[in-house]
Amino acid sequence: MKRLNRAGQIRAEYLELSASTGIEWGKIFFFDGAKCVARADRLGPAWMVAPGTVAVSASGRQWMAVGGDRVNGAAGWSFVSPYIEQRPVNGDAVRFNDNAKSLKIRSRLDAYLDYFQSVKGALPESVVLRGEQLATCGALPGQRYKGIRLEAYV
Repeated sequence: MKRLNRAGQIRAEYLELSASTGIEWGKIFFFDGAKCVARADRLGPAWMVAPGTVAVSASGRQWMAVGGDRVNGAAGWSFVSPYIEQRPVNGDAVRFNDNAKSLKIRSRLDAYLDYFQSVKGALPESVVLRGEQLATCGALPGQRYKGIRLEAYV
């Protein structure tokens, strides 16, 4: 059997403690790094937690809050492996796909951002992409790429 990451091990300890004492500790555990910061009965919207927060269910499934910022909360949840240690996130928690189409979209986005900065002298606050472009990159609306908020054109 594979070894669980630190969040999974702590969740297992809570389940053992719950079985031995009869006290229900909640169904979802929220971790900031290796520290359990909250418990809840359900996952809830991502904007209620900071980017980089890892949520672990009683069944062992794990999600990481991605996008957004620490003031306004995360933009969404992304499934993560319960066997790989999730490092604390300082800044953006976006994990883009690295397939050929995604790399091409990101290179064109980089070229646009370079052009925008050379003309205006500053980077834009947000960039609007088509929904399929965001999906190809593995991003959600509201996530940040190099400090720029990505929005979806519907």
